[in-house]
Amino acid sequence: MITLNVVMRANSVSCIGFGLVFLAIPIQVTNFLGTVSQVSDTVLFLLGIGLIINGLHLFWASRQLRPSKMLVNYFSIGDFIWLLASIFLVTMEIWIDTSAGVLVTMVVAVVVGGFGVVQKVLRREV
Repeated sequence: MITLNVVMRANSVSCIGFGLVFLAIPIQVTNFLGTVSQVSDTVLFLLGIGLIINGLHLFWASRQLRPSKMLVNYFSIGDFIWLLASIFLVTMEIWIDTSAGVLVTMVVAVVVGGFGVVQKVLRREV
């Protein structure tokens, strides 16, 4: 059975993983995503740090017996912002203009948005 804590931990792993990728190989990430307007190293660095902090916070929250509704809403809203920002960047061709970059960005965005939805649904059930 999938529990709220398991979903939050998966979300945590996703955040930390992408944060580490953004920090470890920013040039490869930039080149993979875009050719015309590329994301700056500073933006990737800040996103990487932010994702790692968010992931660690998510992991901490997932260790609580019953994470508060406020905490779950906080993380879910962040997930929805990621989804909407990804759609905006792809649609406007800002930083993301390669076919592979668009595909991966949208797949990740849907998964992250899914984390947000599932977290909210499972929190209501607890």
